[in-house]
Amino acid sequence: MKNTSNLAKDLINKRFLIYGLGETGKSVIRFFRQKKISQYYVWDDSIIEKKYLKKKFDGDFDKVDFIVVSPGVRIEKTLFKLKLKKNKKKIISDLDLFYIFNPETITIGVTGTNGKSTTCKLIFEILKKNNFNVKIGGNIGDPILNISCNKKSIVVIEMSSFQLAYSKFIRPNHSILLNLSLDHLDWHKNFYNYKKSKFRIFLNQQKKDFAYFKSNSLIKFFKNEKFKSKIVKIRKNFHLNLKKIIKNDYLIFKPNIENLGFAYEIAKNFNLSQKSILNSLKDFKGLNHRYEIFLKKKNFVFINDSKATSFKSTSYSLEANKNIYWIVGGLPKMGDKIKIHNLRKNLAKTYIIGKNTSFFSKQLHKERIDYKICNKLKNAIIKIFNDIKDHKQKCVVLFSPASASYDQYKNFEDRGDSFKNLIKYYAKRYI
Repeated sequence: MKNTSNLAKDLINKRFLIYGLGETGKSVIRFFRQKKISQYYVWDDSIIEKKYLKKKFDGDFDKVDFIVVSPGVRIEKTLFKLKLKKNKKKIISDLDLFYIFNPETITIGVTGTNGKSTTCKLIFEILKKNNFNVKIGGNIGDPILNISCNKKSIVVIEMSSFQLAYSKFIRPNHSILLNLSLDHLDWHKNFYNYKKSKFRIFLNQQKKDFAYFKSNSLIKFFKNEKFKSKIVKIRKNFHLNLKKIIKNDYLIFKPNIENLGFAYEIAKNFNLSQKSILNSLKDFKGLNHRYEIFLKKKNFVFINDSKATSFKSTSYSLEANKNIYWIVGGLPKMGDKIKIHNLRKNLAKTYIIGKNTSFFSKQLHKERIDYKICNKLKNAIIKIFNDIKDHKQKCVVLFSPASASYDQYKNFEDRGDSFKNLIKYYAKRYI
């Protein structure tokens, strides 16, 4: 890896193309203005806002030294796909710019298929409540270039496979790979490419850096790739020991307590005691739309798990509850399959929403699960309230769609907010 301190000085006079003008692309523009980098062009395959027209790119890739590609941009689907592939060596990410200009800042990088945001939040809360100068950003919250930090800061960064696929200069002091399962195959083409992008989090780490794993198979791949950092293995039954002493009901949910295992090992590396770690998390409430128990009324529990965009994510919620009235559906991910198996006994009824109901009905039929096709979320909720209103035993209404949201909603947050608002409205009428 090049010396990033020298590279930062060199970049001031380089010419850039910012490809993609979403939240990340705009953060790059603000960063360039702050660093007095004036030689940049902008491009988005959709409409470019008027205020950026003076910087609009004309398609001549020979006149740029670096191309900062936003994580949502898939090269194969772009207007300039052939030229981008030809100039692949010039492509970097917003993460690269952060590392180039902040070489002395301590960073904790977190990636994986499931649990990234919660793990980042756990680490952030533990360090913050123990008086560390800690920041959080990346794929969670603010774009990383919006973060103001110095060499005394600790920055927790959620890193998506999209960002990592384009990154060349990142080097977290602590890199976590939580888990890997089928996801984003439409973007990465196959699981191997997806896996390789995740492992780029270790690419530039040195012997004094740390790599955190729970899975032996991921450790084996790490060793085969000959990465240099020191392996920290999360103990196999470590989460079971934590479960006995944790006083926070939210953290006892299986994925969360496994995420806590990683956060715990990070905190130990910052010389924190077990007591101070657990005391930091007494009031931890987690993040919205991630197994969010937002309403309890009479015998009914309502859980918003809109962030569950694959069946693997949803399976944890199905495993954790009984007598579930499950709402599923949306835009299924390539290669995903619904495998209920021993979870079938936990289901009372299932309701399918979204525009691709045939995918879910076929999958559920194979698994011998009864279901109702509702199409719209509102219809599903009304049917559920009619089904449960006279029940005396405990019921769990679980919104865990096991799919992306873009068929009917802007994003999973919009979808989750819609669910919560509808539940609160109809709960007043029915129970």
